[in-house]
Amino acid sequence: MFSSNKTVRISGLFALGITAVMASSLASSAKAQTLNTGRIAGINTETSTCELIVFSDDAEFPTTLQASAEICAQALAGQQIQYTSEITQLTAIAPPSVGTVVGASAGDRVCYVDLESESGQITTHYANFDICSQQGIVGAQVRLTYEAANILDYNCMGNPDCGRSDRAELIVNADIISPAPTRAPISSLPDGNYRYWSGPAQSFVSEDELGGFLFLFRKQGNNITGVYGYFDQEALCVQGQVNENTITGISVQTLRGATVRSPGETFVDFYPFSSSIKVRRGRQINRETVRYSSTLLDVSELNRINAGDRLPPSRC
Repeated sequence: MFSSNKTVRISGLFALGITAVMASSLASSAKAQTLNTGRIAGINTETSTCELIVFSDDAEFPTTLQASAEICAQALAGQQIQYTSEITQLTAIAPPSVGTVVGASAGDRVCYVDLESESGQITTHYANFDICSQQGIVGAQVRLTYEAANILDYNCMGNPDCGRSDRAELIVNADIISPAPTRAPISSLPDGNYRYWSGPAQSFVSEDELGGFLFLFRKQGNNITGVYGYFDQEALCVQGQVNENTITGISVQTLRGATVRSPGETFVDFYPFSSSIKVRRGRQINRETVRYSSTLLDVSELNRINAGDRLPPSRC
């Protein structure tokens, strides 16, 4: 499946806090082992043996671990693990029960939640899509509840109709312990060009690191003009007036095959997995252009990053 994958074999039990040990012929090796960390992206049961697809923290390509059926029957997708360089042992790392949410973005398979520990370490965890739309979660300290559930198979490449699934421990509840600290709204920003995203607050984010929701905009007084969208998906040019962190105005979608989401007076979510932007009074201008004369954009869950090299539009 991946030409650059490294294939290794593991056996034994696999559970939170349990170490899976190789056969004694390998375990008796006196050679020093390097402890690696990574995350199980998916489980492949289409072959004669069960395979775990693992992305190591320091590797560009995934590694395929051949495992027993009892291992693959567990909810492992998204699980962070530690393992030795020759995979003589493999340990699952228990997910945190408490942490500070520094980012939440919806993907094809799950909602990806970035959690910061008390030591400042940031890790990513799988969650129900509802968690991504939970108000006030970014920046808040939360207590987490996990449940095993089926998610879209890693090998489906985002196709919801492929008919295969992985098992994963998902965050199903995020109870706020301490709310996010109050920060200055975008209405208080001086005039200029800005970029916000749904990832963690950082002073610099490279183009290769971009993902989730992105809002590149120009501010002049209370007037905002910019492009809002989910990375590598549909986007809208938004133009309007800002009040605190809410922009009220119009929006334009330019995309071949674009269709009107709401032609009438009812606001609808432009993205089915997020309530951040709502549109109504849509009109088909041509095959590639839809204009919504009423749009609400809430950017309160976004974090400011470097403005980048691209300029926002001057008008929609």
